[in-house]
Amino acid sequence: MPEIEYVPFTCTYNCGSRCELVAHVKDGKIIRIDTPTARIDSETTPRLVPCVKGRARRRNLNDPERVRTPLRRTGPRGSGQFEEITWDEALDEVAYRLKKTRDEYGSEALFHATGTGSIAGRGFNGSSASSRFFSYWGSVTERTGSMSYHGVEVASEWILGEVVQGSDRATLLDSRLIILWGNNPAETRMGPNTNYFIAEAREKGARVVLIDPRFTDRGVLADQWVPIKPGTDAALVAAMAYVMEKERLVDTEFIETHTVGYPDYRRYLIGEKDGVEKTPAWAEKVTGVPEDGITRLARDYAQIKPAALLAGWGPQRTEYGEQSARALITLACMSGNVGLRGGGFAGIGYRSKGIPVGALPRGSYQPVGRVNSATWASTVLDDSLDPPIKIAYIVASNLINRCPDTGKNIRALEQIDFIVCQDPYLTPTAHYADIVLPICTDFERTDLIGSWPQGSRLFYNHQIIEELGESRTDYWVFSELAERLGFYEEYTHGRNEKEWIAFLLESSELDVEGLRQDGILRQDGEPEVALARFRADPRKNPLNTTTGLIEISCPEAEKAGLPSIPSYVELKQGSIGYPLQLITPTSRLRARSSLHTNPWLQRLEPHTVWINSKDAAVRGIKNGEIVEVTSGVGRTRIPAKVTERIMPGVVSIYHGTWYQPSSEGIDEGGCANVLTSHITSATGGFATHSDWVEVRRVDN
Repeated sequence: MPEIEYVPFTCTYNCGSRCELVAHVKDGKIIRIDTPTARIDSETTPRLVPCVKGRARRRNLNDPERVRTPLRRTGPRGSGQFEEITWDEALDEVAYRLKKTRDEYGSEALFHATGTGSIAGRGFNGSSASSRFFSYWGSVTERTGSMSYHGVEVASEWILGEVVQGSDRATLLDSRLIILWGNNPAETRMGPNTNYFIAEAREKGARVVLIDPRFTDRGVLADQWVPIKPGTDAALVAAMAYVMEKERLVDTEFIETHTVGYPDYRRYLIGEKDGVEKTPAWAEKVTGVPEDGITRLARDYAQIKPAALLAGWGPQRTEYGEQSARALITLACMSGNVGLRGGGFAGIGYRSKGIPVGALPRGSYQPVGRVNSATWASTVLDDSLDPPIKIAYIVASNLINRCPDTGKNIRALEQIDFIVCQDPYLTPTAHYADIVLPICTDFERTDLIGSWPQGSRLFYNHQIIEELGESRTDYWVFSELAERLGFYEEYTHGRNEKEWIAFLLESSELDVEGLRQDGILRQDGEPEVALARFRADPRKNPLNTTTGLIEISCPEAEKAGLPSIPSYVELKQGSIGYPLQLITPTSRLRARSSLHTNPWLQRLEPHTVWINSKDAAVRGIKNGEIVEVTSGVGRTRIPAKVTERIMPGVVSIYHGTWYQPSSEGIDEGGCANVLTSHITSATGGFATHSDWVEVRRVDN
C-alpha cells in the first residue's frame, strides 16, 4: 500500500491566528488534516492547535464553486454566464485593458481592491502579490481604512501616540479578573491559545465577565454575562468611572504620573458641563445594564488586581466607535492595570513580533488612497473621482459580500467598464467580473508565512498537491502580465517562487533546514507585557504623544467632530419600521466569507438570525422558521434562531455568507451586508452595528 506523507503547513486566512497543521497525503490526495503531536506545550511555547476551520478546509479543494480555468463573461453581470478561455487569451485581454486605460485615463483610473482571502505572505500571493505588481505598473486607486479595527486604531493613535501592541496571552495566567468586553475569542481567535489561557486562569481562580449583546460561545468560560445595547459602551464606562470616582477607587497615582487630560473627563463624569451625573441609574437607561450590576462591576474592576480588560473590535463598529475605544483605554488607566502582568489597556490587542526575514522588493509607485473601505461604492457612483474608475482589479476579495450595502456595491461594479477577479472560487463578486482568473489554494503553492497576531513564528508552507485544473499562483499571473507590460525583469529578477524563497532564507541567519523540515520556526521568548517599561518610568520610556504620556483629552478628536474626551455620544435610534438593532459578528465557521461553501462547516451550525424570544413572540416567529429581515437598503431571508442568548431589541446575523439573490431580487443566502448601510464613524470607520432592521414571518 502507498505510504502516507505528512506535510506541515499553516492557514493564510485572516481568522486572527496562525496554527500548526499537517496534511496527510496519499496518492497525491489530502486524506486528512491534523495537528503535529509531541510538541512542547508550555507558557512560553504553547501548542498552536488549529480550530475547526483549519481541520475542515480540505473539503473546499473540489468545491463546485472552484474555478478551474480562465473564464470570460458572456451574459449580463451577475448572471454567472461565462465561457472557458485559454490563459493566453485571458492575460492578453487583461494586459490590453490595463495599458489602454493607463494611456487614456492614467493609472488612477484603476481600482485595486484586495481583501484578506490570503494574507501574511512575502509578496507571492493574494494582496501582497497584487500590491507589489501595481507598485511597478502605476499609482492606482485603493481603499483606505481598516475594515476590522479602524476606530481602535484611531483611538490608539490619539491617546497612545501610535498603535501599541497588546500583552502576550500567557500573561492572562496572572489575572484575577478577566473582562471580555465585546470579545469572543471562540470566534475571532486572536491567537490560537487565547481560550486556553482564559480557561487556565479561571482554573487558578480568576473571575471572567462577558460584556456583550449576545451570550457568545465564550460564555461557557464566563462567571457573569452582562448584556449591553450595541454602541453604548462609552456610557457603561462612564458609569463605572463615576462609581470609581465617588468611592475613591481610582488609581490616582497612575493617573497623575502617566496621563494628562483626566480632569476634563472627571468633570464630565460629575456633570459639571451638562448638569448630568453619569450615575449607574443614568447608564441603565442608556445601556440596558442594571445599575446595581454596574456598581458591582466597577468595584470589582477597581479592586481586583491584576485585571485584564480584553476588548474586542465589535464595540467600535458604530457611528461613534472611536469614543468606545477611547473610553475603554481610559477605564484601564483609572484602574491602574496598564503595564501590569495580567492587566491590559484595551487597545487593538494583537501582538505581531515577527521573525526577521526579507520580502520581495517593490517598485517606485505608491497607491493613491482615494476611497473609503466602507463607502467605496458610494464614491464610485457619485462620479466625484477624477479620473473616474474604469477598471476594477479584485484579488483575494469577495468585495460585494464583505463591504456594507451589498446592493450598492453591485451597482458600483455594474458601472465600471472592465472587471478582473483573481480568486480560487467563483464568488458572488466573481459573478460580476469580465475575466475570472483561477488561483491556487494554499495546498497548491509554496510560501513563507509570518505569524499573526500572537507570537514570533515563521511557517514554511510546502506545496502539498498539484494545481487543480489550470489554476496558477498569483505570482505566476502577475509575472505573465509583467512580461506583457514590459517590466518582467524588474518584477521577477529572473526568479520563480521557490527560487525567491531560497534567496530570502539564504540571506537570513535562520535555521533554514529546520524550518523546511519542521514547517515552523519559533522564537517565542518570555511573555511580554505591553507598556511595562512605560509604567516603570514614563520619563525614560515616553509614548509617541505630544506630552509623552497617555492623553485622555485629545484635540485631534475635536478636529474630527467628536468631544475632546471619551464621553458617550447618543446613537441615532431606528426609524419607523425598523425597531431592531442589527449586529453582524464574525463566525467561527468562516474567515470573513472564505470557507462559506464548506459542507462540513455548514452542518456544524445553521446560519440564522438570532432574535430574543420576547421580540419573536410579538411577531409570531417560531424557532427555525424562515423570516425576512429588512432594512432601509435591502432584505434577506434566513431561518430564525429564537433564543435568550441575545438581549431584547437586538438581532444578530453572522457576516460572511454569500449573497444569493432570488428571481425576485431578494437575498436568500442570509448575507448580512445586504442589510447594512454606508454609515461611517466620525473618522470613516465601519459602523455596521448602527443599522436597524425589522424581522417578519414569511407566509408560504
